[in-house]
Amino acid sequence: MNRAPLKRSRILHMALTGASDPSAEAEANGEKPFLLRALQIALVVSLYWVTSISMVFLNKYLLDSPSLRLDTPIFVTFYQCLVTTLLCKGLSALAACCPGAVDFPSLRLDLRVARSVLPLSVVFIGMITFNNLCLKYVGVAFYNVGRSLTTVFNVLLSYLLLKQTTSFYALLTCGIIIGEDESQATILGLPS
Repeated sequence: MNRAPLKRSRILHMALTGASDPSAEAEANGEKPFLLRALQIALVVSLYWVTSISMVFLNKYLLDSPSLRLDTPIFVTFYQCLVTTLLCKGLSALAACCPGAVDFPSLRLDLRVARSVLPLSVVFIGMITFNNLCLKYVGVAFYNVGRSLTTVFNVLLSYLLLKQTTSFYALLTCGIIIGEDESQATILGLPS
């Protein structure tokens, strides 16, 4: 097979669009270009990060503000779960009305599935409740250091209890997390 040499600009275009050959293969089969997918992922991760950090500070304010004197971490957890459920139901209804504009799965209640995920739901609600209790009594910085170590403990306990090995890149990421936590602890004057 005789192929014409590719120019650097064409190779860069192929890398950014995710095409495997010079033709517009990615556009032909409806697949999004690599750059667009990477941008969407970066946007979703950034939105998650901003929302997560905002919720931590909001919960800290709600539970520890001297002006509010709100001593109801379980009610705060209930209200947040209720709002999340209503948002999911609203997005599901919006996706049914406008299928091209919003992509969200339809929600339906299956008692068999609900019964099977009930233990996981109880653990999740307990986790949120204890996160809020923790925020009530410790500072946000200490809370964030502890929360980021969850990833490290997940990898460690998966190996110890489930005998699941972890990829090199996941271990490298855990090393970065530990290094970042150590630097935060040093800056904040926390014991390491």
